[in-house]
Amino acid sequence: MIFGGIDLTPYLLVTKVTRPIVPKVRLDETEVPGMDGSHIRATGLEPVEIAVDCNIVGGSLDEVAEARAVLASALSGGQKALVLDDAPERYMLARYRGGAEQGRNAHMPNLTLAFYCADPAAYGQRRSEQVTASQRAVAAGGNYRAYPTVTCKPPAGSSWTITNVSTGRFVRVEASFTGAQTVVLDMRAERCTVNGADWPVTVASDFFSLDGVQQIKTSGGTATLEWEERWL
Repeated sequence: MIFGGIDLTPYLLVTKVTRPIVPKVRLDETEVPGMDGSHIRATGLEPVEIAVDCNIVGGSLDEVAEARAVLASALSGGQKALVLDDAPERYMLARYRGGAEQGRNAHMPNLTLAFYCADPAAYGQRRSEQVTASQRAVAAGGNYRAYPTVTCKPPAGSSWTITNVSTGRFVRVEASFTGAQTVVLDMRAERCTVNGADWPVTVASDFFSLDGVQQIKTSGGTATLEWEERWL
């Protein structure tokens, strides 16, 4: 197990990891006149809790105390990347809840570590694709939507647009482009910058995610999309 970039394998022997197969779906119910029951709509995913059963590696009181001190330091603090042995190529953004009590003082004492993941989808490989005015299929990877960061030097003109042809969503930036400016779109934060300065997008713009394989194109120039795979 790795937490916050620190490999805890020398100090912990993980025996069991308990977590949901998929996160709970957050549901919204709306009463519809003339209809029995309610209209149900998914509005997102619930946070995930992960329980890690383990033993502190140590055959003596001194060894256990030393390992406990290392663990206390590594587990403290805020949200960090959690990599579990059953999925070493992915990580969760998790916060250790605290409160774990060891079963005994020496001879591989057992304990359960509880982690809280407000962001319920795991992060996987980093991906990058380039798209142009000729639409191109972009594979998001993973099995959950990912939000890319888009970087482009638009050609000369009064506006620049990137479109997710598969969904119809697009983001348009209006400015006096000369071909020298750099536009950066953060799809998750719904933020646009031009040469590092915050810049508005048009009212009709709709920041989009990548999910499965989708067709993406620009109105001109080459845009680089960068993101991390998301996994449930």
